[in-house]
Amino acid sequence: MLKLMIVDDEPIILQGIKGMVVDSKTAFTKIVTANDGIEALEMIEYFQPDLVITDIQMPEMSGLEFIREAKKRQVERFIILTGYDVFEYARQAIQLQVVDYLLKPINEQELFSLLKKISVTMTDEKKLDIHPTNEQPQHLNENIKILIDYMKANYMNDISLTDAGEYVNMHPVYIGQTFRKETGTTFVHYLNQLRVEKAEEMLKEMNDLSLEKIGKCVGYDNRRTFYKVFRKYTGKTPGQYREELSLRNLN
Repeated sequence: MLKLMIVDDEPIILQGIKGMVVDSKTAFTKIVTANDGIEALEMIEYFQPDLVITDIQMPEMSGLEFIREAKKRQVERFIILTGYDVFEYARQAIQLQVVDYLLKPINEQELFSLLKKISVTMTDEKKLDIHPTNEQPQHLNENIKILIDYMKANYMNDISLTDAGEYVNMHPVYIGQTFRKETGTTFVHYLNQLRVEKAEEMLKEMNDLSLEKIGKCVGYDNRRTFYKVFRKYTGKTPGQYREELSLRNLN
C-alpha cells in the first residue's frame, strides 16, 4: 500500500488524474489532492506521501519551489506535470531528482506504466533493512566511501543528494544511482537509518535530553518528522523507545 499526493490548481485536471490513478489499480491505494503548493505542504506533515505528482505552474508557489520545500520534509519522489515543454523546467527537475516529467494532456497508459515502475522500485526498497555500521564494506568504490564518511560527519545537517554530488564533484543523479548500486539502498534511506541509529544511541546515553533536542541533534528540525521517521525504522516512537529502556534498567 503506497501513498500518492496530486497537486494542481485546476480542479478538473486534479480529479481527472485522481480518477486515472484509481482506475489503473496500482499499488498507490491512498490518494490525496491539494489545490496548491502551500496546501500540499500542510498536508505532508501528516500524510507523508511516497510519491507526489505536481503541476509546475501554480499560484502562490511554483511546482519547483514546492518540491524544494517538500524535500526538506523527507518527501523523496516527484513527477512533474505541465503543459509547457520547456527545457529549463526539465533541467531544474533533473537537479531536484524528479522521477519523471509529463506533459498535459496526460496519456493514461503512460501514467499507468510510470506508476507501476515506481511502485515496484518502492516495494523493493521497503524490503531493505540496511544498517550502517562503523565498518564500510571493502567492495565500495572510493567515491561512495568518501560519500559515506561525509554523511557520517554531516548527518546532523540538512544535507541532500545534490550536496553529496557537489562534495564528490559528480552529478547528483549519477551519484544517487551509483550509491544504490554499491550499497543496495538509496541515499535517503541510508541517511535516515544513520540518523535513527544516532538517535537510539542518544536515547540510551542522554536521559535528561528532550526528545525534540535529540531530533534536532540528528538532523530533524521538525519534531513530527523525527517521530515519523524514527517509528518507520524502529516500529516505536522515540518516547516509547525511551520508556522501554527505562523499564529494562529497572529490571
